[in-house]
Amino acid sequence: MTKKKSKKRSASNNAAPPDVPPLFIDRCAWSHRLGEALAQLNILFIPHHEKFAPDCPDEEWLETAGKQGWVVLTRDKNIRRKPNELQAFRDHKVLGFVLTSGDASAADTAALVAAVYPKLMRKARAAKPPAMFSVTQAGAINPIKL
Repeated sequence: MTKKKSKKRSASNNAAPPDVPPLFIDRCAWSHRLGEALAQLNILFIPHHEKFAPDCPDEEWLETAGKQGWVVLTRDKNIRRKPNELQAFRDHKVLGFVLTSGDASAADTAALVAAVYPKLMRKARAAKPPAMFSVTQAGAINPIKL
């Protein structure tokens, strides 16, 4: 009897090359479609639910993301407006991208992230954490002042 091998490429079961940080996908940005799109492109990712409980405070996973050097992908536009979350973002030197189109479907989000991933990684490598960027549905990536 042979064991089926998962096609999913997530950081929990694959080692990342040292120059490519994993993409941590916040619970509000996660969808199975996004996971499938990233796996098809062999992009290393960590879904929130693989490391944290659904009710895990943002400050807690932000601390881990910063310490681990994960690049955060979220849909939470208010992360920069909530003092406790913004402080955790700064304190733990998080590097994050905020999807700004709240009404995008899972399929649209998956297509967008797959298309802009190389640009995300270029921005991530060039940025000095803490750093936050907005990602529009049109694919524009702009810095957000912290």
